[in-house]
Amino acid sequence: MNNASVQERVRAYWDNHPCDSDLSDRDRLSREYFLEIECQRYELQPHILDALAKIDWNGKRVLEIGAGVGTDARNIIGKGGLYTGINVDRGSTEATSQALRLFSLPGIALERDATSLDFPDGAFDVVYAFGVLHHIPEAGKAVAEIHRVLKPGGELLVMLYNRASINYVLEIMFLRKLGLRILSVPGATALLQGMGFPREKLERHKELNRQQRPMTDEEWLSRNTNGPDNPYARIYGAKEAAKLLAAFRIESNEVYFFDHRHWGALSRLLPRNVRTMLGRHWGWHRVVYAKKT
Repeated sequence: MNNASVQERVRAYWDNHPCDSDLSDRDRLSREYFLEIECQRYELQPHILDALAKIDWNGKRVLEIGAGVGTDARNIIGKGGLYTGINVDRGSTEATSQALRLFSLPGIALERDATSLDFPDGAFDVVYAFGVLHHIPEAGKAVAEIHRVLKPGGELLVMLYNRASINYVLEIMFLRKLGLRILSVPGATALLQGMGFPREKLERHKELNRQQRPMTDEEWLSRNTNGPDNPYARIYGAKEAAKLLAAFRIESNEVYFFDHRHWGALSRLLPRNVRTMLGRHWGWHRVVYAKKT
């Protein structure tokens, strides 16, 4: 399957599943909906706020690639950023636009493809892309566009899924493959649901397993990052991230985030400080801060 076809599937997926939209069951696109998502996002991933603190946003022209439902956008604008956000799909773009309207915040949200931006060279002081580049089949083209639209000395803050993580090495490539086999045993779904795993996702994994030929490791990875129907995701070790961002001077390349939700009821045995320690050594999120030379 060619990159254009995969990219269209990516667009369609996020159009129907804007990032973090599953974190609230309030009236969709209401003020309460956005506030609950914000609360859940930063409670689960406090390192996002730490990452945002790496940059002085005040007065900076900011491009966010993959704005989702506009949670980080509101934070950046609140810190004085002159904000432009893009999403590849209409659903996420409308959600971000609505968030900015509801909270009376300046800034614009546009439906754009990160591999072909229509902004002038050097148009931005900062580009921010948290958890987005690894969902772009032609990530190298997106990075080249980021480099073009950043001014000399401009700042880049990105998050990439981390290869050397508990989530990938232990959960995705071992435990979940084992779990898929267990799901064929009568009563296994109810048992796993009782342990805290969402029944809807378990049933969907079972259904896909019955329908499809054996998956490649890349397909398996994609279906075990952002839901069983997610069409595309990749992971990056430290050297792979540095290679992707070779046109920039990397200032920091750090890992965060042990996602305790993936461990169901077992996560209750792990105190918060232990989860933080696991995240800082084998976390799922690789956060890279770099500058354009």
